Amino acid sequence: MSPGRAATVSGADPAPHFVLVPMMAAGHAGPMLDMARALSVRGALVTFVTTPLNLPRLGRAASDDALPIRFLPLRFPCAEAGLPEGCESLDALPGLGLLGNFNDACAMLRGPLVAHLREGDTPPASCVVADACHPWTGGVARELGVPRLSFDGFCAFSSFCMRQMNLHRIFDGVDDDSRAVRVPGFPIDVEISRARSPAGNFTGPGMKEFGEEIMAESARADGLVVNSFAELEPVFVDAYEAAIGKKIWTVGPLFLTPTTTMPSTATTTEDANAVRCLSWLESKKPRSVVFVSFGSLVRSSLPQLVEIGHGVEPGDLGEFEDWLSDDGFESRVGDRGLVVTGWVPQKAILSHPATGVFVTHCGWNSVLECVAAGLPMATWPHFAEQFMNEKLVVDVLRVGVPVGVKDAAQWGVETEGVVATRQDVERAVAEVMDSGEEGSVRRARAAELGTKAREAVAHGGSSYRNLELLIQHVKH
Repeated sequence: MSPGRAATVSGADPAPHFVLVPMMAAGHAGPMLDMARALSVRGALVTFVTTPLNLPRLGRAASDDALPIRFLPLRFPCAEAGLPEGCESLDALPGLGLLGNFNDACAMLRGPLVAHLREGDTPPASCVVADACHPWTGGVARELGVPRLSFDGFCAFSSFCMRQMNLHRIFDGVDDDSRAVRVPGFPIDVEISRARSPAGNFTGPGMKEFGEEIMAESARADGLVVNSFAELEPVFVDAYEAAIGKKIWTVGPLFLTPTTTMPSTATTTEDANAVRCLSWLESKKPRSVVFVSFGSLVRSSLPQLVEIGHGVEPGDLGEFEDWLSDDGFESRVGDRGLVVTGWVPQKAILSHPATGVFVTHCGWNSVLECVAAGLPMATWPHFAEQFMNEKLVVDVLRVGVPVGVKDAAQWGVETEGVVATRQDVERAVAEVMDSGEEGSVRRARAAELGTKAREAVAHGGSSYRNLELLIQHVKH
């Protein structure tokens, strides 16, 4: 555990102690680590809860040790929850059937966490900030007698939409999973089917009850912390706050928040991939590159991957297995294309002048990183809240073009067959890259949002102020 250092916010007043509990998944833990840094450079003490296998995956920087962040790796009870050893994160699960076991294992951390916070050498906790997917942390906060703030890894648009869907039970009595149902009490007209909602693509024993537990505990939370910024979705932040009657702190984009830390230390392979990607981008013309990435949890079939390849690089590419060999895709496209099979520096790629469009699964981290880079998107949602994120990007912000996916995938299950053809991909990319009036206006809107994102986290910006207000709220 990093010992951190003593800290005060002002004068002799004791520093507030934030206990951060992220969901064990890269897309959830990363933003919360950024939040830990943002809080700690403002003088707050942070305990960051993780597990032994997740600790080295956090992308910690050497200079994190100079900050008052204490990393607490609790033993993850795989065996007790019926999980194979090593399944300490969502991406390590063999399939959707073990998701309930994983959630049970997370809940078993309650006792050890309370014991540590009561008996450890750290100052008493001032509050618990936990991922909304950890409803068990409400009990932790109540045992300690401190507030619990729910950290929302989604945007306010999608979170509020999901709240209204659950509150009004819009799918009760609907037999057709593909039938679109209107979401009541929402600022704009939104329709969604069960299949495209989290209720339809996170199925299995106990999942409905778990979703209701999340919603119930979120309703009991003392407030919400959202990785977004006020200027991106002001109507939805205000409406959400009015509906729940509690404060919502928009503090993002958290990865842009200035801190004293250096960039994360990468492994040798990741570092080599980063150098390879950025060196290749340096050889390309401005805004000429199409970046395709579907995050760490999407599993596409071989036929679908072939269609993607054809869509972004028309021609006879052969079987996908050959693409990754010296005689396949890479040799055929030469230096016009680049395939990377490991982790890549997504934020650096999106912010590079050569990148012109992002083909994305609409995970919120990816959307926010693209918005901050000032780029337009070709949207291809798969599951969870991604279809709602697409609605925000395409219809509200108007910085995206849909690939046209009709059906949702199942989390943790390889998509069967082809859900988007090469023509779908090629059309969407061409529309985003189009140099005509519509494309130019879309790119201008995207660039303007990128400027607003950077202004939000700068000194005096909306997210900067919200972080200060959050610390003062917890402190007093």
